[in-house]
Amino acid sequence: MDSIATIEAALPRAPFEAAREAAAEWRGRCLDLFARSEAAVTETLLVLAAVEERGGSIKLPHLAGQRYDALLTAIGVEGAFAEEGKHAVGPLTGFRQHDALRTQLSHGIFTVTLDHRGCWHLVARVLAFRSGRESRDVFATEQDEAAKILAAIEKDACRLRSTLGQIRRRLRAS
Repeated sequence: MDSIATIEAALPRAPFEAAREAAAEWRGRCLDLFARSEAAVTETLLVLAAVEERGGSIKLPHLAGQRYDALLTAIGVEGAFAEEGKHAVGPLTGFRQHDALRTQLSHGIFTVTLDHRGCWHLVARVLAFRSGRESRDVFATEQDEAAKILAAIEKDACRLRSTLGQIRRRLRAS
């Protein structure tokens, strides 16, 4: 026997599997909040577009980010629904602050690690094209920070969906 065998200590897999599942659950909860908010924006655009006379100017774009922009235009100061949407501009722009995270969650390749305390850390990498050039973005967070991020998204998503729901109810009633 002329070769030297390397000895590697195998760590238990259970903590790593639990960390990966917890990070995936966090990702899923965040994505669900984004999906529900995007649906509320889309529903609101449909209701605005159905309003006689004023609804004809409403654009119904395919991409989610463009739908947020279309809604902001419709309810903004110069928009056809400025009066109805005056209280929704703040929640809409507040929720849009999470757009970069949405991209990371939706398109990122995740790596989950554990620290010495057993807390998970997550790194997401996104490879995209911007202006025809390669763009590599990285998002990193750890378990406690991720919980705070989720709480902020939950708060902003709830506020946005509630405000848009009120607009839809008022317009459907009129």
